[in-house]
Amino acid sequence: MEDNLYLNVAMTMARSRANGPGERAVIWVQGCTIGCPGCYNAFTHPHQAKRIMAPESLIEWINSIDDIEGITFSGGEPFEQAEAIARVIELVNKGREQPLSVFIFTGYELASLKRSDSMAVSRLLGLTDMLSAGPFMLKEKDTNLLWRGSSNQRLEYLSDRYGPQQEKDWMNDSPVEEIVMSERSVKRTGFAGPSGMLLRALHETGTVGP
Repeated sequence: MEDNLYLNVAMTMARSRANGPGERAVIWVQGCTIGCPGCYNAFTHPHQAKRIMAPESLIEWINSIDDIEGITFSGGEPFEQAEAIARVIELVNKGREQPLSVFIFTGYELASLKRSDSMAVSRLLGLTDMLSAGPFMLKEKDTNLLWRGSSNQRLEYLSDRYGPQQEKDWMNDSPVEEIVMSERSVKRTGFAGPSGMLLRALHETGTVGP
């Protein structure tokens, strides 16, 4: 059955420091039934085909990136594609002396995920080191939080790889917004949203459109 697994991918970024500990490869999946109003990534909500990728294709891409600390899955809602994401993690870390860490942004609270009767959700939780968990709530928006958009969301530590004692250092090292430019595209990520200073500056110079 797993031979027919695919991920619906909205976007990828080879290196980011704004989406979890250290420098990370980031995969945004396409499709989210939660659909939080005001979500920074609303373009990832529709359940429509974007880049349909086999786990092996993503593994090849991840393995081509040197010196990253881990992988981050965002969206969209990663736990709606739990089985395929779990396969990516298991295979990419197979045989590695130091496994890549796994950070997931989810609109679900941890307690809700733990109550799920889905074996794929349980499997993915078991492979995850950290979650940024909970729905984005516009009335509780706070751009000063670490890897969260609103104050109701929580950082959850699921393994002993990381701990809350590291949050002070991460706050100093992780940007609130990030622009990555290549010859063919400009990609924005982070938690400042459309009002972010970097994005406004790019609009003013005409580097990106409105």
